[in-house]
Amino acid sequence: MANEYKMSISLNVLNHLGLHLYSNTPAVLSEVIANAWDADANTVTVDFDLNDKTITITDDGHGMDLDDINQKYLYVGFEKRAGGNAQTPSGRLPMGRKGIGKLSLFSIANQFEVFSRKESCPEQSFLMDADALKKAIQGDDPSSPGIYEPKPITFDANIRTHGTSIRIKKLKKLRLTQQTISALRK
Repeated sequence: MANEYKMSISLNVLNHLGLHLYSNTPAVLSEVIANAWDADANTVTVDFDLNDKTITITDDGHGMDLDDINQKYLYVGFEKRAGGNAQTPSGRLPMGRKGIGKLSLFSIANQFEVFSRKESCPEQSFLMDADALKKAIQGDDPSSPGIYEPKPITFDANIRTHGTSIRIKKLKKLRLTQQTISALRK
């Protein structure tokens, strides 16, 4: 007998979980830095570009290959602590818990680019776009799980052997000035 019950999830859940998850920039940036910790990064840099009005966070963590991106990073709700593996390869306790922190970037920006290189693997890069995601949400069929496909982009990050760089673009409300940069650094 086939199971007559099924649970599905609408992309509209992202409206409630991630697109408006945080209201302040330091909390959002701390989510990206927490992901770097979970990737065993030893160094994380945060660069502010007043001309392009972008914030770029780059780490020297283990980086991601295509499978990592699709099965972990782009999998909303991926739990790093699942399966009894409650530590990173270097023995750190992961900070991430719910697998939705990356969506918090949409709280402060309409777009962000992800560049990642895992040692001995091809580099990966793609664009996350709030408008495209909202369009996917609006076209979401409640009878099937929603799909959003980020756009591949040219890899242009300064990552030598491994790590991840996230370039936050098209900032909402936040005016990047020397004064806001000083406040964010604190």
